[in-house]
Amino acid sequence: MKASKYWYLGMAALAFAACSNDEENLTSGPVEARITAGVNTPETRAINDQWEQDAIGVMVTDAPTSNMEELYKNVKYTTTANSASAASFTPEGEGIFFQDAGETVTFSAYAPYQASAANALPGTEGVIDGSTADQSTRDKQKAFDYIYALGATASRSNSTVQFSGDNAFFHKMTRLVIIVKTSAQDGFTAEQVTTGTYSLSGLKHDGTFNVVSGTAKAGEEAEAINDWSLTTNSLKTEGETDKVTFTSILYPQTLANALTFKAMIDGQTYTNNNLQPTLETGKSSTITITVKKTGLEVEGCTVSDWGSGNTYNGDATMQ
Repeated sequence: MKASKYWYLGMAALAFAACSNDEENLTSGPVEARITAGVNTPETRAINDQWEQDAIGVMVTDAPTSNMEELYKNVKYTTTANSASAASFTPEGEGIFFQDAGETVTFSAYAPYQASAANALPGTEGVIDGSTADQSTRDKQKAFDYIYALGATASRSNSTVQFSGDNAFFHKMTRLVIIVKTSAQDGFTAEQVTTGTYSLSGLKHDGTFNVVSGTAKAGEEAEAINDWSLTTNSLKTEGETDKVTFTSILYPQTLANALTFKAMIDGQTYTNNNLQPTLETGKSSTITITVKKTGLEVEGCTVSDWGSGNTYNGDATMQ
């Protein structure tokens, strides 16, 4: 009887030791971060509420007890699936692994991804120079439509990094939409308006984006461009027959002077030199201009949060 008792005690001790070893492995072995990401607008980074084939850069911004900040400065993850409910992100190369069991790590991310050397920031210490002068296609606009997310935290025991809610991706550029239409009573025909040529003067197109702070801004020394052609350089909405819509993505900037809009229709030139949109980070300004044979009529400028009406929250898993 005593032998049986000692045998059971021995087996229990072995089982306890095995469980202890398993728990130790869970806290000391490598644990990869897993990410869920939300985008605060589907309008360019996602089409019809779906992610495109996008690449994001993920970095560790605070790791109190480990060297994760030095190891993970610009890790590339890409979307591989298009879905309204989920987007799967996979690392290109090695992903992000937690180092210390007890620390809570803070992450940030940006898109579109910019290449860099291993364990280094892109650009000049994370500052990327660029230009918005040519944005006649969606692909060209995507190259500088910067979005940024920060403040998401995770740990070895809770390894999901949630870029959602207040920590979701937000637009860091500004958007300007100009709608040109005709008057039914004293204007040109719809065809004349849709085939006219249009330009803007007074915008800065050179600027920078900082992947660390998420700040986009026009260059302080950049020159404002005169007669920038909306017709050839801005993204024009296809299929419109009664108006023409130009959508421009720009570096946030404070205008030194009001913008000048110029329309050339049927051999005539019409000018308005008093356009004053709000070109702030994450804002979208819409200006509607009616072209009449007696001149241009500006119906005002509406300003809204860029993407305020649409939120996309998609799961993004690191595999």
